Amino acid sequence: MRILKIMALAPFAALALAPVKAYAEPAYACAVHEVFECVAVSGCKRIRHETAGIPPMVTLNVKQKNLFSGLFGGAALLDNGDVYEDENVLIMRGRKGLQTWTAVVEKPSGAMSGSISQAGRTFAQFGTCEPSQ
Repeated sequence: MRILKIMALAPFAALALAPVKAYAEPAYACAVHEVFECVAVSGCKRIRHETAGIPPMVTLNVKQKNLFSGLFGGAALLDNGDVYEDENVLIMRGRKGLQTWTAVVEKPSGAMSGSISQAGRTFAQFGTCEPSQ
């Protein structure tokens, strides 16, 4: 009789112990420290933020799946995309026209790398992020 009771409760115990997906903060504030322009043959060279059209501070809005200029939102730099996350990493990607963008944040350290690519040219960016309050 006890075995039947235990077996009847086993599915509920399994549900209670199942892993729960970790959700990221609704947004991350990121300081872009370095920007490189990369082209075929000649490779990559460090450039100024203004030259690439990338602001020195950006917001990764996880909820809206978008990359915004500045810390307080502002205009979306590129169209909405996809989000993948676990307890260690946040990965966002999207596109606008023929451009694609990616952002990867290592959650424990806040290290960020990203890119904005189009045919023949990529802007690579490196910086740090922290969850917005």
